[in-house]
Amino acid sequence: MTPIKLFAFLVQKAGFSQVELDLSDCKTVADVRQLVSKEIPAIKADVAKCMIAVNMEFQPDDCLLTDVSEIAIIPPVSGG
Repeated sequence: MTPIKLFAFLVQKAGFSQVELDLSDCKTVADVRQLVSKEIPAIKADVAKCMIAVNMEFQPDDCLLTDVSEIAIIPPVSGG
């Protein structure tokens, strides 16, 4: 099981800031995005727009997963 950390409004929508998911079937960051959307339906619409960090580094969807210790899902930030 791998910890999946949520940030900002995702925490309020999901009702928790961290969950552990089995990433054994996930080969890429895109697979993680799809799994999170399935497992946490409350944030499904938002996950497509979020940045995903693997082991504290942002990664593109086509990044292959190796030796993952944590995933962070960070929504876009706006402000003025």
